Amino acid sequence: MTERRVPLHETVERALRERLDSRDLRPGDLFPSEAALQQEFAVSRSVVRQALASLEADGLVTKVQGKGSVVAEHREVRRDVLRSGLTLQAGDGAVTTRVTSYGLVPRPDHLVSITGAQVLELGRVRAVGGVVLSYIRTWLPADVADAISADDLVDASLHRLLAERLGREVAGGHNQVRAVPATESLAERLHATPGAPLLLLEGRSVDRSGVVLEEFSTWHRGDLAAFDVEAVPPSAGREGADGERIERLTRTARELLAELETLR
Repeated sequence: MTERRVPLHETVERALRERLDSRDLRPGDLFPSEAALQQEFAVSRSVVRQALASLEADGLVTKVQGKGSVVAEHREVRRDVLRSGLTLQAGDGAVTTRVTSYGLVPRPDHLVSITGAQVLELGRVRAVGGVVLSYIRTWLPADVADAISADDLVDASLHRLLAERLGREVAGGHNQVRAVPATESLAERLHATPGAPLLLLEGRSVDRSGVVLEEFSTWHRGDLAAFDVEAVPPSAGREGADGERIERLTRTARELLAELETLR
């Protein structure tokens, strides 16, 4: 039986989907130009246009007049959940952190919450008891590099270093959790099988003044990690005095922040 020859536009399309799935390109980022993609893949403009047309048809990219192709926002259903804890379930063992990348890079288009022409980009792998559990990609203001080095981050808490060395204490943030398949690059980092389910935690952290300290994406192996979310029934908000409800919400926020610190 003759093996089907993969058309060039499908090869380009798969490579671009890999970048989207790996979050190398995120919503709001400008896609490489047609000319740049032609040069990178050594193909004709028609091949590139076919690949981009497939991505556009699936709602992954959109054309913006005067800019070109831009990564589209996720098409997904979202729910706001009041939760009292977001915890990582893993086996007993020492938690270790290995730094895989560290350096100043041009600020990505999607990163509107952090100002400046450059940002500090970190890549870290977290393991528990010698078993790789998560891969963390973080963007921070460029001046963080003046106080925290790559060596400082080995087996250390980024948030603790931000507080101790820069006086920037995490006080809140916005986070989302979604299920995603492991791309080849993520599977290699996480010692998982390509296509295996991962839990992706994304968001940003702010200090007490509301200034963004970081944006991050953390991929967890779906077979080793679980997020526990405890929802409060609507009636609970109507019971008791307003002061008691505010106190309960404040306690919930503090517990969530403490749990999130263990994830990063």
